[in-house]
Amino acid sequence: MDSQQAHILAFPFPAQGHINPMMLLCRKLASMGIVITFLNIRSRHNNLEEGDDQFRFVSISDECLPTGRLGNNILADLTADSSRPPLTCILSDAFMSWTHDVASKFGICRAALWTSSATWALLSLRIPLLRDNGVLPVNGIRSSKILDFLPGLPPIPARYLPETLQPDEKDPDFRLRIRRNSVMQKDAWVLLNSVYEMEPLQLEELASSDNLHFIAVGPLQCLMQPSKEHASQWQQDRSCLEWLDKQAPGSVVYISFGSLAILSYDQVEQILTGLDKSGHAFLWVIRLDLFEGEEIRAKFLEKISLIDRGIVIPWAPQLEVLQHRSVGAFLTHSGWNSVMEALAAGVPLLCKPCFADQILNTALVVDHIKAGLRATKPDDDKEVSSSRIHEVVSFAMGDDGAELRERVKRLGQTLAKAAEHGGSSLLNLQAFCQDMKHRQAARVG
Repeated sequence: MDSQQAHILAFPFPAQGHINPMMLLCRKLASMGIVITFLNIRSRHNNLEEGDDQFRFVSISDECLPTGRLGNNILADLTADSSRPPLTCILSDAFMSWTHDVASKFGICRAALWTSSATWALLSLRIPLLRDNGVLPVNGIRSSKILDFLPGLPPIPARYLPETLQPDEKDPDFRLRIRRNSVMQKDAWVLLNSVYEMEPLQLEELASSDNLHFIAVGPLQCLMQPSKEHASQWQQDRSCLEWLDKQAPGSVVYISFGSLAILSYDQVEQILTGLDKSGHAFLWVIRLDLFEGEEIRAKFLEKISLIDRGIVIPWAPQLEVLQHRSVGAFLTHSGWNSVMEALAAGVPLLCKPCFADQILNTALVVDHIKAGLRATKPDDDKEVSSSRIHEVVSFAMGDDGAELRERVKRLGQTLAKAAEHGGSSLLNLQAFCQDMKHRQAARVG
């Protein structure tokens, strides 16, 4: 293998919502001539795809993640491996700030993948300013103020900030956030799963104030279409695609709350009742661990079996579902991967956030991009009611939602173009690849 080829060691955060974006990005980089070594912890390793000479998988002990030891001299082993080019860069999840020190130790650069929005990246980097203005949550109580003092951001209610942003200097998690943000400002590159045309002011502010090389490279699933055997914790039930083939265009509500959310029986019952009232067909992903207890799951599945307009599966090939002509709306937890997948497919979002940045993502989708509706109660950012579910499903799927559907369709076309030849995201990724190749040429001399 040519030693002049740029060689990236990729290390995702070991959760499905972080592994998959890193996988898509690295597959695209490999197709652009970059040699990839994809590092993952052993408990996640068996779920990954097959590798080849251009794209190799390596696993390490799970114990290496929290301590930052990066395995037993694995970087030294990779550096000494003459069958592959010398390492050029560590590309790691932005959460894993300790990899910056590892890269520096071996004389290479670190690039970070930020798997959420540019809006959340910008807010995260302004935590000290938010703290000084007294708008961070305190003891679980959110501020009633409006965030209208941050360059690059539209006015956003402070109550949309995650509860986890407690301003406690003694809290290890808070200190870790501050360190992570400081490291991102020093990274050679920070790649975001977003699109310039969707968050232009945010991305311009990040590039001008924090790091010149904050770039949008999304939607990642448009840059590199995943394989049908996409990395997943759960077995996909592909029979749902045959069921969708039998449904009318735009007639099905797709429902999924991601890989981590836990819902109460009351909440899913409210959703089911609202769906039933709407009269629309639905495809609902009910993970094996969606409920706290098997009895609750069995009770719900028994109730849902009485409705003949929908099907329930444990896990779906989500991209293919969202791209299917029969799907007309997506009831979602507003995780950023799901948001980007739906927007790129031109599917309106019905947002029921659960935790982390999902309330903020909902605000971005509903209030600023105007690509969806809040599925929650007017006085609650997380809880739903059957009447509200009925209302938003009926609107999104009916005549009143025609303008919304057309707007999201146009946005989907814009996002897809960003990943095509000459598009903003692909140009950004080409610039990143060119820099990696220049660094490698200088390194091997």
